[in-house]
Amino acid sequence: MLNNIYNKTKIPVILIALIPIALLISSGISEFLSICIVIFYLIHLISKKNYFIFKDIYFKLLLLLWVYLMMNYLFSQNYNVDKVSFRSFGFVKYILLIFAFQFYLLKNKNFDLVFSFWALIVAIVGFDVFFEYFNHQNVLGFKSSDPARIASFLRTELKIGNYILGFSFLTVSYVLSKIKTKHTLFTFLCYLLLTILMIALYLTGERSNAIRGTFILIFFFIFGDNKILKHKYKVLISTIVFLTIVFFTSPKIQNRFVGQVLHPIKSHGALKTFQDSQYGAHYSTAILIFKNYPFFGIGNKNFRYECEKEKYFDPKYQYSKQRCSTHPHQIYLEFISEHGLFGTTIILYVIFFILYQNIKIYKKNKNIIHLSSILFVAQTFLPLIPSGSFFASWTATVFWLNFAIMLTFAKRKT
Repeated sequence: MLNNIYNKTKIPVILIALIPIALLISSGISEFLSICIVIFYLIHLISKKNYFIFKDIYFKLLLLLWVYLMMNYLFSQNYNVDKVSFRSFGFVKYILLIFAFQFYLLKNKNFDLVFSFWALIVAIVGFDVFFEYFNHQNVLGFKSSDPARIASFLRTELKIGNYILGFSFLTVSYVLSKIKTKHTLFTFLCYLLLTILMIALYLTGERSNAIRGTFILIFFFIFGDNKILKHKYKVLISTIVFLTIVFFTSPKIQNRFVGQVLHPIKSHGALKTFQDSQYGAHYSTAILIFKNYPFFGIGNKNFRYECEKEKYFDPKYQYSKQRCSTHPHQIYLEFISEHGLFGTTIILYVIFFILYQNIKIYKKNKNIIHLSSILFVAQTFLPLIPSGSFFASWTATVFWLNFAIMLTFAKRKT
């Protein structure tokens, strides 16, 4: 009976479509939707006795990653046993979510429904960023906790740039792929939307995500299919020109990039500026932790507890007393401090191997939605640039959603 209900409804597809809205509400809501999607998927697998995923090489590799995380828990410092074990075990939901996406989105009607809705939501968020930039509050009256940053619908959370980055190229690629080549006006409007979203990304004041977005933008047009991306180099140059104009006409953006970064470096030097920054204190602590636990690290999500120890205080760093955070704000430092050389090697091998295989598939199929997801996954691992926690639920949902789209197009023929 339960399976009949499943077959007659589009509940899992609707839930997938609602994930962007859930992320704007809270990470808890997005986690709940993800778990529901996984449950529907498991019902299908069990009722149909279809266990094909166990033969999938990507599933096996990701399962290896999950097994490693469970091992990491056993070798960790176990500061909070219940939370650490739950996080490690709970990672399996992202693996199942990836293959649930594959199952539901390989059907064209489902794919069109989901991506059309996502395109609408990301366009609304882009508009809201502009609205907040000029009105100092978003359309619902939410105000950012930092006057130099935009929070939009995320209220006190300053990560709307990561949200735009996670959905903008995917959805614009989808619309472009649906436009027939003769529809010049619609193609222009689509390019205009991408330019607006890129400007919105800069207006958020999130330096790291602005750099990451520029990386994706450049490689998107360089490697994008010429048949779909008409006049792509002209569009790329035009978008960069618009971003440059916005940069030099916005005091807020100039202060974020020049006033808070370049001027201190010019006045005091790069090393002193780094040592006098909050990031410097985080990075230094992560490196010291790695030196103490080089092989297995201190355990997933345990940086927040280990950093409190007095032995990590370093007077050379101005903010050393405020060195603690939930994570060290740099993905590779997060890996080596919490997972050591052993774990970092496993994590990077699994993800980079899958990424490499998808790059090869893209070269054959030239699907720009596939390219967008590949570029998002790739930019996550850009070195040196500050980042959010790789294993935080909100950030992880955006990352694994793009990862899921990437693997979905590894299966799609077009």
